[in-house]
Amino acid sequence: MSSVKLSFFSSLLAGLLLCGCSSSESGITEKDRLSPTEEEIVISHVRRFVKRAKKMNLTEAERELIQTVKPSMYVKYTGSKTGRLSLRWKLPNSRILLLQRSGNLLSSERADWTVRIISDKTGGKIPENFYGAHGEDISLPPQ
Repeated sequence: MSSVKLSFFSSLLAGLLLCGCSSSESGITEKDRLSPTEEEIVISHVRRFVKRAKKMNLTEAERELIQTVKPSMYVKYTGSKTGRLSLRWKLPNSRILLLQRSGNLLSSERADWTVRIISDKTGGKIPENFYGAHGEDISLPPQ
C-alpha cells in the first residue's frame, strides 16, 4: 500500500511542478494580442515616423524600401495589447533597421521607440528571434 501512496504522491508532485513551469505568456489570450489590422496600424505609424525622421542615416532607396516592404515583427506580450515589440527591415548593403518599444503597443502618445541601424558584416546571420539578440537595451516609458 505504501508504494501506491508513494507513486500517487510522486505523480502529483510531478504534475504540480510541470504546471508551475509555464511560460509568462500562458495567460495571454488571442484577444490580448494585436490583430492583423492593429499590426498594420503600428507598422504604418512607424513608416510615417521613418519617413519624417531626417536625422536617421538612411538613403532615399532605404526609406522607399521601408515604405513598401513588410518588416519582420516580434512581440513578447505582458498583458492585453502590451509588451515588448520589435520591427526589423533588412536593408541593402547588409544593414538592418531595428525599432523596439515597450508598454502599450497601440499608443502613439509618448511612444518610447528605440531605433538602431545595424551594419551586419557577418552576412545577415542575425537570428530571426532578434529581440535583444544584440544586447540592445530597450528604453522603458517613464513611470
